[in-house]
Amino acid sequence: MNSVEIEGDLIFLFRLRHRECVSRQPLLRLTGCVAAVSVALCGSSCARSSADPALKSVRIYDLLVALPNATPHVHTPSYSQGGEYSVANETRSALFLHPTGSVDFPVVHLSSKAVFTFWIGIDESAWDKSGDGVEFTVFVRRANDARAKVFSRYLDPHHNPDDRRWVEGRVSLKDFRNEDVQIVLATGPGPTNDFNFDWAVWGEPQIILSDDPDPGSP
Repeated sequence: MNSVEIEGDLIFLFRLRHRECVSRQPLLRLTGCVAAVSVALCGSSCARSSADPALKSVRIYDLLVALPNATPHVHTPSYSQGGEYSVANETRSALFLHPTGSVDFPVVHLSSKAVFTFWIGIDESAWDKSGDGVEFTVFVRRANDARAKVFSRYLDPHHNPDDRRWVEGRVSLKDFRNEDVQIVLATGPGPTNDFNFDWAVWGEPQIILSDDPDPGSP
């Protein structure tokens, strides 16, 4: 780690501590940091019968709420923190994860049609600094400890203006339906292994757990 990276990280940590003066209000909070919410989509009246076929029931597992029970693998604790982060003047609740690092989230039981949704980006205050971007990766770890890569995306807002934004991610987890799994979020450096100003953030990571029956499932 060179002096430029250390200086850059000190600048970032100062900004981060300033942001944390405004506490994040978690969207969902249930016992054991397992977040679930029933979402009802209805027409003109929310008092309709639950038998209404227009009503869909889902649960949401919020990884940011589960973060206190997650296991980070980082160079220093400050390289993995939850907070509010801005990308392209849009602020989201997110996980800051400096490369090379990863976070293993608690075990969750997947429904038959589970989907993992999230946003990725690099904090906008790093765009005009040196660096070669960040590789974002999502793994799913099964009960037998086997790990499968389900998503990978490289962003380099230092050199590519199109990467100066939140990039939406949506991954089907149907291959792991009805299993107990862990989501693992990971970041790595760019192609030249430059760790300077790699201020990577994962915005609003959630697993959508549908309770609707899947006709195709056994």
